[in-house]
Order: sequence, then C-alpha cells, then structure tokens
Amino acid sequence: ETPCANALTPEFVSSLQRALQARGYYSGTITGLMDVATRVAVRNYQSPQGLDSEILSIESARALGLIAVKRDE
Repeated sequence: ETPCANALTPEFVSSLQRALQARGYYSGTITGLMDVATRVAVRNYQSPQGLDSEILSIESARALGLIAVKRDE
C-alpha cells in the first residue's frame, strides 16, 4: 500500500526528505521533488524492513511520522 500520487505534494516530499536526512538516508538538498536521490534514499530506508522498492509505502510513511498512525478502535 502506498500514498496516493496526489498526496506526494512538494511539501510532503520535503518532509520526506527531511525525515530521511535526519536518519542518515538522504544527504541531498531539500527540494520537494521526488528525484532519483530521494527514491534511492527511500529504497535504502525500506530495504532493511524487507521492502526493496523506491516507492514509499504507507508503513514507511507512518514510521517516518509523515502520516497518521492507525489507531485501534
């Protein structure tokens, strides 16, 4: 499961880049663009969890604090 394409706004991608940078996965400039460096960082972040993909998963977005965590009701 991945965030909808329209959710990947420049603001969201900037937050993603900052979150990955804070964890040592992204060292580029914060651009708000889902560029090659950002995709490589996403892949490197997700790989240890068994997801070898440059497409950000909902689970990773939650772990990075980018989207709300599901609450048990």
